[in-house]
Amino acid sequence: MMLTKIQRNIAQRARVWSAILLTVLFVVACEDEIEVDLRSADPQLVIEGVIRQGSPAEVLITRSKAFSDNTPYTPVTDAVVTISDDAGNNEQLSPNAEGKYVAVTIQGVERRQYHLTVQCDGETYTAHSKMPPAVAIDSLTLWKFSMVDYWEPMAHFRDPAGAENQYYRFVVAINGEYPRLKQRLLSTEFTDGAVIHQPMYVRYEEDSEDEDPIKNGDVLLVEMRCLDKGTYTFLETMDRASDALANPTNNITGGALGYFGAYSYSQMSIVAKW
Repeated sequence: MMLTKIQRNIAQRARVWSAILLTVLFVVACEDEIEVDLRSADPQLVIEGVIRQGSPAEVLITRSKAFSDNTPYTPVTDAVVTISDDAGNNEQLSPNAEGKYVAVTIQGVERRQYHLTVQCDGETYTAHSKMPPAVAIDSLTLWKFSMVDYWEPMAHFRDPAGAENQYYRFVVAINGEYPRLKQRLLSTEFTDGAVIHQPMYVRYEEDSEDEDPIKNGDVLLVEMRCLDKGTYTFLETMDRASDALANPTNNITGGALGYFGAYSYSQMSIVAKW
């Protein structure tokens, strides 16, 4: 899901720049005859590395494409992918049948630091991420935003004091499915240790043709993910990347797109009734 959004943002920026260029060409062409070589940018490696609490590390590697290329993204399966942690574990990951590199022994553990190394096409890319401890959701309630016709969940919890937990991402499942919803991020950097009442603002992504996401009687599962600053910064800047016509601020050295993040989580469910 996240990688799909990364690739869509890349394609969207290419479309915007193309529209700007075509507008400029139209204006200039009124005065001069011009010849322009419209070439696509060279493909860049896209790395999505995730370590979920209690689950094996996973890394998916693809390459960016021109916005006019509608073919499926093909996973890169000839890279050397290694993950280690500060507990002395080290593992080289192998791609599975879907082309995703999956660990066998290294799994997500709270407060553990992880290091990713990817070697591909003679280049080396590195990243690191530390998994914060999980923070429990105290309760869920329903609330109604005046501009929508449905009620949606609001998560209530206390942010632990200190820098260990300051960044959160909320993911909502509806009746066991994870639709393409806009992501909800929260930073408590300036409200450290506060009691938080976080509405979900459940919305479909802009290119979805679906109607209101929540129906009366739906079972809503809210997952609150605890992130480190590097992962939060990538996700937050990715939301603004299409407007800024710039790539998100990632935590991977070497020039690849994407991110590497370890996260813990807590979950709670509520039935939408009104």
